[in-house]
This record gives sequence, structure tokens and C-alpha cells, in this order.
Amino acid sequence: MKRLFLLLLAGIAVSACSPGESVSQSTPSPASPTPLPSLPPPPTPLASPSPASPVSQTYRDPKGQFEISFPRGYTHKGTGTGVAFVSADQGFAGAVDYGSAEGSQLTSEQLETALKTEYQTRLQEVTWQATKVQPDGSVRIDWVGKDNNNNTLDAVSIVEQRGNTIYVLNLLGVNQPYQNYNQDAEAIVNSYRIQPGSPASPAPNASPASPQSSLQSPASQNSQDSQN
Repeated sequence: MKRLFLLLLAGIAVSACSPGESVSQSTPSPASPTPLPSLPPPPTPLASPSPASPVSQTYRDPKGQFEISFPRGYTHKGTGTGVAFVSADQGFAGAVDYGSAEGSQLTSEQLETALKTEYQTRLQEVTWQATKVQPDGSVRIDWVGKDNNNNTLDAVSIVEQRGNTIYVLNLLGVNQPYQNYNQDAEAIVNSYRIQPGSPASPAPNASPASPQSSLQSPASQNSQDSQN
């Protein structure tokens, strides 16, 4: 399989970067027996967020790749390959990032492996909690960890391929429990539209596309699964 490399998400550190700094790019990770795409790492909160718009909190990708909305008070910033966002109290953050699949069609298992490999490389520590293929073919991965700025992350990542493009949505409680922001997370994910206006394409070996499921906290989701 041809090795793929997506642009690195603008992970804007709390103390090291300012909103005006440029986006850096990822470098290829060491070759492996089964080459997989290098996916963007989880973001850290925006530093010194500017006041959010009091009316519109919808971000539309300039290239038409996706759109997403945020609750009032959130700050967001385009990165060139997506958008990074953070709550007013900086306790909840996230990002959307995308890049070319360069003609390869990855399975759900390959997408999961690629994301986990990248995060294990770039985070101080990470513990995987659960993985579940969603009805629309995307792969939800629940995890907790610590980034290189010593922030504790309680997170959900969603990775999927649509046509020749791979998308990653990260939602993170930053030094806060994810469940404290369940309502915000559900509002954000319910507004998330990939290639708006185009028919959805299910991932390999997935069921036909359907509305995105609710993004409850990892703890709440695991509790529901155990009852089913």
C-alpha cells in the first residue's frame, strides 16, 4: 500500500504559541511492514482566544470539505487543513483535520491502527478505552492521555474516509472530565457535516450512511454498551 501522509493539525499550545503563528507539518514516521497514513495528533487549547462571534459560530471550510458549529462563547481558528476550537473556559477543545488518501481505500481497522500509532508517538501517554464503528462507517475511538504540554486529555476521536479524503474529528476534555461537556460535544458533532451537499459514502465494510450517533462521554457510552 502506498504510504500516506496528512498535514499536521495546528496543535496550538497553551503557552508556547499564539493565534497568529503558522501551521507546522508532520514528518513521516518510521516505515512499518504495513504502511499506513500518518494522522494528525490531538490539539491543545488555543492560546489567548479572541472574543467569539455573538451571533454565528459556524465554520465552513473554504474548500467545501466540511462545516461545523460551536456553542456560544467558543473560539475557533482555521488551520489550512481544518479548524481548531476551544470553549471559553478552555476546559473543552477539539479540531477537524483532513488530507488526501492518495488513491488508497483503507478499512476501518487500518484507520484505527493509523490513528493509534500516530497518537502513541506524539503523546506523553495514552490509554485506549473503546473502539466502535459508527452506523455511518466512521470509527469512534475513546481514549485518555497526556500531551507534551502536560495537559490531561479525556477524549473521543472520530476518523473516517470519504472518497479520496480522510477526516479526523477530535473532542477533548482538557484537564477536565469529558462528561462535563457532554451537551457541548453533542451539539458540535450533530452540526458536523462532511462534504455538505454531497451524498455520504460509507466506509469499507460499513453499514449504509446514517445520521451521526450521539457523542456521550466515554464512561456513559461504555455503560450503555454493557446494558445492551
